[in-house]
Amino acid sequence: MSPNELPEIGKISPEIFNEVIFPRLGAKSDKVLVGPQHGVDVGIVEIGGQAVSLTTDPVFIVPEYGWERAAWFAIHIIASDSVTSGLKPGLLSIDLNLPMEMTKQQLETMWDVIH
Repeated sequence: MSPNELPEIGKISPEIFNEVIFPRLGAKSDKVLVGPQHGVDVGIVEIGGQAVSLTTDPVFIVPEYGWERAAWFAIHIIASDSVTSGLKPGLLSIDLNLPMEMTKQQLETMWDVIH
């Protein structure tokens, strides 16, 4: 696959990011200390004189791992992105991408591990 083609699944190439996404991020702001970059999973903004790190990743559960292990793995992926900023994590926003077939008990098990 050339760097100018989109993958069937997964991340786009740096070339596509720089050509399509980066030029269309909106108005520039001095409050953005670390903005969007290909391969960088954290942004840093200045709010009220403080540096605040932001990251987002979907919680992707792999049932084949087992619900507890899958949840542990998912939350650690999210946390690792945050700590790469060097700032102490304080708040968490979660984007749940759950399997199509999941029971209430499985959801409770997953959420207990994440919590």
